[in-house]
Amino acid sequence: MTSSVKPYRTIYNMDSSGILLDSTDTDDYLRGIVGFLEHSHVDALFWMDGAGGNTANYDSAVLELTGHSTGAVHPLLMKMIEEGNDPPTIVVREAKRYGVDVFFSMRLNDCHDSLGHDHLVATFKQRHPEWTIGRGHIYGGHQNLNFAIPEVRELKLAAVKEICRKYDFDGLEIDFMRSPPYFMPGEEMANAHILTEFLRCVRRHVDQRARDRGRPMWLAARVDESLEGCAQDGFQVNTWVDERLIDILTMGSGTIDVQVEAFKALTEGTGIQIYPCLYGWPSKYMPLASEMARALAVNYWYQGADGLYTFNWNAHSHAHRPRKNAKWAYQHALLREIGDPETLRGKNKRFAADRGRPTRVYPHNWVDCVLPVSLEAGVGGGAWVDIPIMVGEEFTRASEPKAIELHIDCEELTEDDHLAIKLNWQDVGAPQRSGGRISVTVNSRELKRGRNQVQVSVDTGTATIIAVEMDVTY
Repeated sequence: MTSSVKPYRTIYNMDSSGILLDSTDTDDYLRGIVGFLEHSHVDALFWMDGAGGNTANYDSAVLELTGHSTGAVHPLLMKMIEEGNDPPTIVVREAKRYGVDVFFSMRLNDCHDSLGHDHLVATFKQRHPEWTIGRGHIYGGHQNLNFAIPEVRELKLAAVKEICRKYDFDGLEIDFMRSPPYFMPGEEMANAHILTEFLRCVRRHVDQRARDRGRPMWLAARVDESLEGCAQDGFQVNTWVDERLIDILTMGSGTIDVQVEAFKALTEGTGIQIYPCLYGWPSKYMPLASEMARALAVNYWYQGADGLYTFNWNAHSHAHRPRKNAKWAYQHALLREIGDPETLRGKNKRFAADRGRPTRVYPHNWVDCVLPVSLEAGVGGGAWVDIPIMVGEEFTRASEPKAIELHIDCEELTEDDHLAIKLNWQDVGAPQRSGGRISVTVNSRELKRGRNQVQVSVDTGTATIIAVEMDVTY
């Protein structure tokens, strides 16, 4: 059955593990799942059961319950299943009361069992260590599965079939960003066709489920923020688009710069929708401040996103336990703002240059990232470093900001270290210094709507630049 997926303003990806741990009974659990949805811009809930795809927090005949290998299955989960309140069934039912579509978000190769979370280690990994990539690699968790092994793919496909058969989700998300690598490090591109064939099998089962029930079931995939990163991780997104293997692409996992335009150009005329991800931790912006979340939303809307996707947000945790999770209260207001560009107009924002480097968990992200960067006077002939910063805000008379300040943060800046700064190759005003922060007042006419360039060189001394931000105050 073919159908165009409906557009969503905001997709909320929910890790429900904390809700299960904090709940006293089924009703309390459901309050945690859906209690934050009312009056928000959330049109689609991408519900992750809190287990990570190797064990299950639902009644599964394919995967063991989380904690089985350590003898510590959560008693409430057992009770809910025994009483006929299987979490996926009741989550779909309750979310529908708010008019929200629900996808099952499957973390295809979650790495948290490599990070000391022993209750997430599945018995099949203990019995078959040869199915994992093992230790000693430059990147990847040692418990990451190797999808070159047929038994691994068969197991994951069996889990997909069970979800499609047993539950009435509107769609399924395959979260490829939890977590690369999917093959032995360095062999991803050579084996990429294996993941594509796996996705073809998933697509066939999703389509069969749609035909059986007489209404669409959509397929989403979360991938890197850039097409280059996708290719290096073995994600043949071009082929997926050409063959219409997916209906929705969500991109990024903590990066600020997402190649929205490139993905839009790739999917033009296909009906495939793209949703860049708002998530701050890997770029060391966590919690993601309101001003920065608004700026990211403005940028992505400006770049042509079909909607927005949040990851590792905790509005649901706050709604469930407001005292314990008070620091997440601000996200409720954001979920009433980010899904509408007009609602964002005239509100304070912080635009930021991306920062980060590939890591063990994200081996092929931040491929074009400049920050952090170290400079030294006289080295390279006093060369300038060019730092891109996207500003998607449309400044008009009706929404002229009171102030715009450019901030450059440096590590261990001394009084003898002096920087020269330009904005779009034009001299800026006199900078002010406070510790390692250099601030310059600019006006909206000095900024382009879109990608701006901040140029920095060192006149004397040294500097390691760790952040470049543009604060817009109304």
